[in-house]
Amino acid sequence: MPGKTLGPQRRKVWASQCIRRMAEPRPLRVPKNPLEVELALQGARPRRVEIFLAEHGSHDFNRQKVLELLDGADSFLPVRDLETGRWESFNSRAIVWIGMSASSIGAEGSADELFEHRRSIRVELASGDSLHGEVLYSASDSGPRLVDHLNRSERYFRLWRGDRVLLVNKDRVLTVVENGHPGD
Repeated sequence: MPGKTLGPQRRKVWASQCIRRMAEPRPLRVPKNPLEVELALQGARPRRVEIFLAEHGSHDFNRQKVLELLDGADSFLPVRDLETGRWESFNSRAIVWIGMSASSIGAEGSADELFEHRRSIRVELASGDSLHGEVLYSASDSGPRLVDHLNRSERYFRLWRGDRVLLVNKDRVLTVVENGHPGD
């Protein structure tokens, strides 16, 4: 009712409730966007899951990138298994590779990149499996060779496979074999 005020006792109760609510810690929630990927963990078959990328703003270009998420992960990451619908957390150190459609690479910021080198390679994994694809890269300060690119500090490298790209964990790779390469 307009013009009606609380009595002194009710005002004290109301004020203490407001102060208590303000003092209660509330977790900070960052909006997340799901991204469907194929996840291969050590000792398990690849499966389709959703990972969750933080929104750093209201625009897609401010979205967290998958490589940022993986490089910044110290231990466990949440996912939702798309086949079972089950939520789980997995040890990020157990990732062998994460695959996504090349169309989602636009959001990763590399769709418009120009690369100086293209190498067709076979990647032999510690599990005994192998991956085939292409590595696209530009020369770094350390040199133009594929080995220079692979020795960069990032934990993952991109392996292009037609309309898909795999982010391959270097810790799970035994060897990389070049299948020959065109002239630079």
